[in-house]
Amino acid sequence: MRLKLPNDYDAIIIGSGAGGGPIAWQLTQEGKKVAIIEAGGFYTTSDFNRFELLALRNLWWKPRWTSNYEIGLKDEIALGMGHCVGGSTTIFTAVAHRMPEWNYKEWFQASGLRNEEGEIFSQKDMEPYYDQVEKDTSVREYKEWDDGLKKIERGFQKIGHPFHPVRAYINLQCEQSGCLFGCPTEAKRGTLVCYIIPSVLMGAEIFYNSRVTRILFSQANENGSDKPGVKGIEFVNDKGKIKRLESKIVIVAAGALNTPNLLLDSGIEQVSDYSPSSKQIGQNFGANTATIVFGKFDEVLNDWLLHPLSAHMEEFAQKEKGGFLLEASEVMEGPLSFAEFLVDEEGVPLWGLRQKKILKDYKHFAGVFINIHDANDGRIFRNPETKEEKFHKPVTAEDKQRIETARSMCREAFHAAGAKETINSIYASHHVQGTCRMGEDPRRSVVNLNCESHDVDGLYVVDGSIIPSVIDINPSLTIMALSLRAAKSLLKRESKAA
Repeated sequence: MRLKLPNDYDAIIIGSGAGGGPIAWQLTQEGKKVAIIEAGGFYTTSDFNRFELLALRNLWWKPRWTSNYEIGLKDEIALGMGHCVGGSTTIFTAVAHRMPEWNYKEWFQASGLRNEEGEIFSQKDMEPYYDQVEKDTSVREYKEWDDGLKKIERGFQKIGHPFHPVRAYINLQCEQSGCLFGCPTEAKRGTLVCYIIPSVLMGAEIFYNSRVTRILFSQANENGSDKPGVKGIEFVNDKGKIKRLESKIVIVAAGALNTPNLLLDSGIEQVSDYSPSSKQIGQNFGANTATIVFGKFDEVLNDWLLHPLSAHMEEFAQKEKGGFLLEASEVMEGPLSFAEFLVDEEGVPLWGLRQKKILKDYKHFAGVFINIHDANDGRIFRNPETKEEKFHKPVTAEDKQRIETARSMCREAFHAAGAKETINSIYASHHVQGTCRMGEDPRRSVVNLNCESHDVDGLYVVDGSIIPSVIDINPSLTIMALSLRAAKSLLKRESKAA
């Protein structure tokens, strides 16, 4: 396959976050004519002013929740995601850790993923791409802890489980506040700064506030191939007009919540004759289900001034050792988000006088973020009658046990550090994964090792949806590394076809 005119573009990339950014930059550097389509707005450093309400409106995707009640379950999960150029790398915490070795074995078990030599895909296959992303994004150990985090650390030290500095794509310009509302100093080196803006300056064209409604497919044998192929996309631009762009390469990087429904809405099942691979789209939804334990102290901590996740504890991350990762210190960087997360002893969101009293003491709180190793047992789809998007992701008894074990440890450490009370939060997920798995077995996956569709020539998926099973650290660095790997494969394939 060769990237060439008369198409409008050599490649069209849907999404500009951890998946879309690196591959856009790689293709643009190689002289390819690239179009980037982003559903959110294009905001830069001068737009990020730490105004919480404005940031929630402009930079975050609309609030989305699971609908587990439809399958007879009680607990729901809030699903968070960026809605701006740079995607979630613009609004989240920039924590950048390489995937643990044990997760690769789980990937193989989930989807049969092997490398080009037929060996189980492993850390050595990812190392050069991790190296490149860490260089591009200035990953470093983040050691600027304030008094609030040091207080939490003393409590965890007392119970024998210390925290350690995270690694993050944040340089030394960091003023320690604003991550969730866009970095106002350009210290956070997400895809907006490191990949998208450089791509645009080098000639890539970006369409923002633009929603892709359909990927256009050719039928099998239509272009001399025994497989269907891509022809381009249709999208609604920022002025509300329907536009069409043509390309033989379409790279979907819309995020694990959006990518499956976009593929299904585009008719991929029909064009692939309802293949086993197409039936995997939207399945295997994993969430790294998260929650927060907040502790209230006598001292004024002003924890919102700190980079929200500056320390972590991986001691219990592997599922055989507990299956939870702890990160600190977190108060959601703003009172509105803090208020939305608070729950009572029964898990019911707080409101009224009790919520008001807690909010008055906001500056006295610190928090520990808990991510658990949950199963890829969820599903994303549309209601066939209403076309409403649906997210089913059970919070199982095993999940709850992991969460309660982690909460109990946090409460013990908080009290050891001098906290007067602790409060729990809702369930949330900022690490959605797995809805278009990568693997070599089309019966268990949607794309192959190089992130190309098993069913459709020229269709690539490069975002958190390709992760075969949930990983036990923040996934953005891994997604970026996979994006660079896909770019190399795509360029190599083109070179051979030239």
